[in-house]
Amino acid sequence: MANFDVVLLDLDGTVYHEDHPLPGAVELIRKFQREQRRFACLSNSAGSPLRVMNRLNAMGVDLPPDSIYTAAAAACDYVLEHFPLAAPGQTKPRVFDLATESIREMLDGLVIWVQSGGEPCDVVLSGAPSNAHATEERQRIALQLLRHGASLVALCADRVYPSPRGLEFGSGAHAAMLAYAANVKPFFCGKPDKVFFMELCHRLKVEPSRCVLIGDNIESDVFGANAVNMATILVLSGVTRRRDLQQLPPDRQPDMVVENLMELLDSK
Repeated sequence: MANFDVVLLDLDGTVYHEDHPLPGAVELIRKFQREQRRFACLSNSAGSPLRVMNRLNAMGVDLPPDSIYTAAAAACDYVLEHFPLAAPGQTKPRVFDLATESIREMLDGLVIWVQSGGEPCDVVLSGAPSNAHATEERQRIALQLLRHGASLVALCADRVYPSPRGLEFGSGAHAAMLAYAANVKPFFCGKPDKVFFMELCHRLKVEPSRCVLIGDNIESDVFGANAVNMATILVLSGVTRRRDLQQLPPDRQPDMVVENLMELLDSK
């Protein structure tokens, strides 16, 4: 890892599962801190960096929120940057939140919140269908807004995600349903899309080629990082299993595979 300027560390499935740290995670982060190695944490979480920071603090990991970047934060950044004020007298983008309370916390005061299907709307922000804001009634409102011209911005393209109940429909699956029903094309802000990795590198003032990403998801972590010329380390503590690598061509393989983060504690 000394060959790179920044280590990017995925969270769910790599550092923790639910509210429990995975083997070697806390020790590796503390090692980075002792050695003053530059690193950042990234996640397709629908939560804000502040909420993720509090979650990590409860596990004994002390990180500032500016070293954490989530799909929810990326979606908020994208909305504020790419939705100019089009209507006369309009002062802020008009947004319908079909995602999470974290979206509302991060954008409150910066956007005009749309509440009903009959209002003008610039963008519908969607997450996983299990989120509190994605009730049946609000999904119908979102469909109406999309069919009347609003853009669909999804937190990430995840097909599924793990929960205590098992696999849940992800943000990408929900966006696919909405896009099909409204006949629109969604824009994805989280991993594996390039916009997520490029914005994170811009924040860190580092070229992607000078980063190594450690993650558990072959699709969102490894493929996404490889697409922007990052090196990758796959950890088998999350969704990807070793058998999943057998059918991949050489140019799609991670640069290194480890069982868990314990194996990296002695790395330089």
